Amino acid sequence: MDTILPLVLGIITAGLGVYMCVTGDVRLLHSYHYATTPEALRPRLARMTGAGLIGCGASIVFLISTLLPDWFTILGIVLLVLSIAEMLLAIVRCNGGLMTFPGDSVTRRGFLPSLSMPARVAVFALIGVVCALFTIVPGVQMIATGDVTPLHSYHYVNVSPANLPRLATAEGACMIALGVALVAGMIGSAGMMSGQRPTPLWSKITLGFAVLLLCAALAGMFGSIIYFNGSLMG
Repeated sequence: MDTILPLVLGIITAGLGVYMCVTGDVRLLHSYHYATTPEALRPRLARMTGAGLIGCGASIVFLISTLLPDWFTILGIVLLVLSIAEMLLAIVRCNGGLMTFPGDSVTRRGFLPSLSMPARVAVFALIGVVCALFTIVPGVQMIATGDVTPLHSYHYVNVSPANLPRLATAEGACMIALGVALVAGMIGSAGMMSGQRPTPLWSKITLGFAVLLLCAALAGMFGSIIYFNGSLMG
């Protein structure tokens, strides 16, 4: 049962992606994800998001299946993050925004879209910093103290006492990287609300950096546990 359920869920998710890629039908998305997408771009949007769904389906199997080696967990995390990022970027690129509605301009009306670019970047950066503190502060603490107890006990049950500080340092560094990725992602997202087509280059670069750093941090966290603990779950 533990193997069948993730397999079925992964197949269904990937199957929906295949359907979108083959038919070019965008209607499986919420309507506000393609409300201002030109008709000529809708098949392209369907195929791009369909490809992301296929990646998500594969990542579900990699993450949940108990029959695959532990390193597939890292692959699943990286694939899931990249697939979701690819879908969101495809929607923003084709639709002019993540959520738009019929009759809207390319940029949706509201407080945040109405701000100037510097003000919007400052607001998003502040939100990112506040949220990032929840990963950066524990990460710094783990590095400073060598304490691994913020992890689940099964993540270090087989780690030798001599290697516990090394594991704490590795996990702490990755948690700090997660916080930096979150801040970068928020700053890059501010550019997505500008309404410009194509999306500003700096926004794409910042978001790309955030996604790559996020993937590296997650892979590092799980890879370190597997290296020191022998397996992800002990």
